[in-house]
Amino acid sequence: VDESSMTGESDHVEVNSNQNPFLFSGTKVADGYAQMLVTSVGMNTTWGEMMSSISQDNSEQTPLQARLNKLTSSIGKLGLAVAFLVLVVLLIRYFTGNTQDENGNREFIAGQTTGDDIINSVVGIIAAAVTIVVVAIPEGLPLAVTLTLAYSMKKMMADQAMVRKLSACETMGSATTICTDKTGTLTMNQMKVTKFWVGQDSVAENTYSSVSKFVLDLIQDAVALNTTGSVYRPSSGSEYEFSGSPTEKAILSWAVSQLNIDMEETKKSCE
Repeated sequence: VDESSMTGESDHVEVNSNQNPFLFSGTKVADGYAQMLVTSVGMNTTWGEMMSSISQDNSEQTPLQARLNKLTSSIGKLGLAVAFLVLVVLLIRYFTGNTQDENGNREFIAGQTTGDDIINSVVGIIAAAVTIVVVAIPEGLPLAVTLTLAYSMKKMMADQAMVRKLSACETMGSATTICTDKTGTLTMNQMKVTKFWVGQDSVAENTYSSVSKFVLDLIQDAVALNTTGSVYRPSSGSEYEFSGSPTEKAILSWAVSQLNIDMEETKKSCE
């Protein structure tokens, strides 16, 4: 059984009725035959539990979010302090007669300025202080950071790196050391047919038309009938999916892509 989708290990695991009797959902049978009894489905399987733990919403803040929240709080406090200072200074200057209107006259004269003019002036001073508070709080900063991370995710996807969460871009940007365990992590972990021989003659790729049709038909029959693997294509426009041992998958992939073999038709014609 190929359990690489769950464990990341490319080596196949032997499943038997004595020591290891369980088949995990999401794995693939590479070789052999068996009868299976389903004991759990959906989120109750090992695969479901693993996907559930991965998809759980983690409310923990990233280091960047924590720093941004601290910066926003500091800017907000500074804005409030400046707004309060401006409010006090403007009120003192107004009521001490140090402010003038557009005509150069003093705005406040004790005993002469009407109540409506005082209220209008005070409201204007308060509005100026409130404006300072609103402008000082960086409301667009989180949006700018989100757009930056989204752009980073798009660039990583162009490099064939799938990113599920935007916060992962920040983590990858802060990484200083990347540890890998084995070759399978850095390669496609797939075998491939590189040479094809007919007798003692090597046949180059995409030149199989030079080979006798009888020989090609014989090879197609041998590939289709002497394998425990299978070929599956979900729809006409999708790619083929191969199952079986690594060697069988390599031969089946070569036969489908180079010899244009149709497994089902070939098997039916030989029955």
